[in-house]
Amino acid sequence: MARADCSNLAADVSRGNEQAEVKAFYYAWGEGCAWKEWSTSELLERILRSEEEGIDPSTFDTRSIRDKLRRSSSDPDIRDLLLTRIAISYARAMQSGRVDLASTGQDIALPRRNSRIGAQLAEALKEGSLAEWLASLPPSTPEYKRLKQALAFYKDLASRVSWPSLGLEPGRRSVKPGEVSPSMPAIRERLLLLGDLHARSGGHTLNPETVSAVIRFQFRHGLERDGIVGPKTLAALNVSPAERAEAIALNMERYRIMFHAMPPTRVEVNAAGATAALYENGVQVFGMRTIVGKPSTPTPILSSFINKIILNPPWVIPRSIYVGEIAPAMERDPDYLAKHDMFWEGGQLVQRPGPKNSLGRLKFEFASPFAVYLHDTNAPSLFARDNRFLSHGCIRLEKPLELAAQLLGPSGGTKEEIEAAIAEGETKRFELSRSMPVVVAYWTAFASSDGVFHFRDDIYGRDAALAARLRGESPPSQAAGSCGS
Repeated sequence: MARADCSNLAADVSRGNEQAEVKAFYYAWGEGCAWKEWSTSELLERILRSEEEGIDPSTFDTRSIRDKLRRSSSDPDIRDLLLTRIAISYARAMQSGRVDLASTGQDIALPRRNSRIGAQLAEALKEGSLAEWLASLPPSTPEYKRLKQALAFYKDLASRVSWPSLGLEPGRRSVKPGEVSPSMPAIRERLLLLGDLHARSGGHTLNPETVSAVIRFQFRHGLERDGIVGPKTLAALNVSPAERAEAIALNMERYRIMFHAMPPTRVEVNAAGATAALYENGVQVFGMRTIVGKPSTPTPILSSFINKIILNPPWVIPRSIYVGEIAPAMERDPDYLAKHDMFWEGGQLVQRPGPKNSLGRLKFEFASPFAVYLHDTNAPSLFARDNRFLSHGCIRLEKPLELAAQLLGPSGGTKEEIEAAIAEGETKRFELSRSMPVVVAYWTAFASSDGVFHFRDDIYGRDAALAARLRGESPPSQAAGSCGS
């Protein structure tokens, strides 16, 4: 016989195999039914708005929720438990994502979030603040809010306009500034729809206003900023708003998963964009270009703490680099090791500090299961490239001296003083007075600090792997990068 007041539900759940959050909820709630008409309505209303966060409401079984509630109306225990499970599933998705990011690749190391969703839900219901609590679950940072705004923009665009493939006349590969093409009106219209252009003037000519719009579009999509409408620019223009919205939604999912590992003060690397930035209390202090892993040796996703800076570091070369690159080079040139200041020590191949050292003049050390670090480079000219996916996985910094001066603080010396210490040629290790959080992320859709929205190619296939995992499929296997110590 059905119990009318859910009086024994908390005890029944505690003896069963319900998930930990459900048990925590009923332990915090106590006896009696938790869910009333007002709270049920608020929960279902919030779930129906989950598309604003890049999640299809059907993820939470919205098509059958109301039917299940009707069928369970004669058994308040079942109804109460159903609503609790739905609420916790939604809260977990908004607070820390729907999947374990580490399940999408073998080169991901993030701390797990310790959540108190069950107890928080019980408190919100007791205080009558369920709607406010549900609304507070997604990240509230400017970066996430901009993703949400961009998602709304591209979804609206997808619902309003068709997106036929653009092309140039047969036999033509590009339109250069000042040139004429019958395709220009359609290209100009697309730049208008995307917000990169604000006027339709120019006819069939790639005029200066449209050139500026093309350069802005190229900048936002990580392309060479030459103002030429060529194959890569056309390909990016042909990506539909629906596809862009899907990419944004995947990055919102990744952001929710990683948010707890991204404190307001941190060094953050975006491997997909080959950039890095220093944040203090949520505000970007400065940014720089980086060189990151090749598609075959991707830079991992991780969270750690920089605790030491090494000036004039030696490089302990990993076996994978020795076998794949150095050993074949030694066969071609017996003097290869001497020419590159390399020597064997204790069974390890080491490169001496100096101008030939691949780590450059300084290295930022942090605990990493992948032997991947931030460091300088002996080839700074590579930062001028738009395609900077060139390393074995490590992150080479465009402005390592500036970052070192910021992390060491006034007592650690200015940029010039650090340069003078490097010039002495000796290996020196400096402990930071405070460990600096470092996050290596992967954002293929993001807004810069000035609010401009950007897209990058899924160079490592991580978006595809995350999408597969969200569909319940096994993601494809991926290589891992390493650059030694």
